[in-house]
Amino acid sequence: MANQTLVIRMAPLLFVSLWSTGFVAAKYSMHNADPFVFLCLRFTITALVLVPILLLMGGTLPRRIWSYRHDMVTGVLMHCCYLGFLFWAIKSGVPSGIAAIIIGVQPILTMALATLYIGEHLGWRKLAGLLIGFAGITVVIVGKYGVTLGLNGGLDLLGLGMCIIGLLAMATSVFYQKKFCDQSRLLPGTLMQYVAGSLGTALFAFIFSESWTVDWTPGFALALGWQVFGLSIGAVMLLMYIIKNGEAGRVSSMFYLVPPLVVIEAHFLFGETLGMLSIMGMLLCIVGVVVVSRSPKT
Repeated sequence: MANQTLVIRMAPLLFVSLWSTGFVAAKYSMHNADPFVFLCLRFTITALVLVPILLLMGGTLPRRIWSYRHDMVTGVLMHCCYLGFLFWAIKSGVPSGIAAIIIGVQPILTMALATLYIGEHLGWRKLAGLLIGFAGITVVIVGKYGVTLGLNGGLDLLGLGMCIIGLLAMATSVFYQKKFCDQSRLLPGTLMQYVAGSLGTALFAFIFSESWTVDWTPGFALALGWQVFGLSIGAVMLLMYIIKNGEAGRVSSMFYLVPPLVVIEAHFLFGETLGMLSIMGMLLCIVGVVVVSRSPKT
């Protein structure tokens, strides 16, 4: 029991550390393939890698697809729609600052859904923590991109809409996973998520007439390998475990820590400036997550 408690406590920190690297890895791959084509490749490889892992761990491959329908819905929402539309919007020219602020609303939206449809308790302390965390993200992004949030020459409304779709997809996926997939077995459920994510991204790639040509370079292969093993397998399975053992609202608040970590990683990897304002925002994010995590349960 003590070991399990330690794992539950450490898993969120490990998850956000892994998840944040996805945005850095994406920077190395966005110019080598179109967004949905790249994600289709990533999810297909991940599903193929999970098959032998599942068999080696004594599991059996899913036979009744209908039994995993909820996992597949989660896969389309979280992997296909959230990542796909977010990457598509950024590649089409939406400033990263604008995208980060929009996605930063996700924990509050997830908490609202969980309160309405799962019956999770929303006390003043938890609400205050969510708002503090969002304020922290805003300060981090303003410190990085300035008060214009990197916006120059107007904002493409289509790209903005894609960001909002990504926001709604991620918020809904965490809520949906908690409500409908609590009884799913971790490995088979995750496998079916990626099968659905692969099919969904392939469909959107055809809808948006993306090119299926991939520019294979050593940097692209390395970025793809990390996103398959480090993110799609390591980070996502951690997330599924955390959701299964925690409240959707508390789990969602962890995403407040992702933008600050991305800023830190960009500072050390790309030499981007890390100003005092961004550091203050990071501290606010941490305070917000701590307040939500320590809010009393019902």
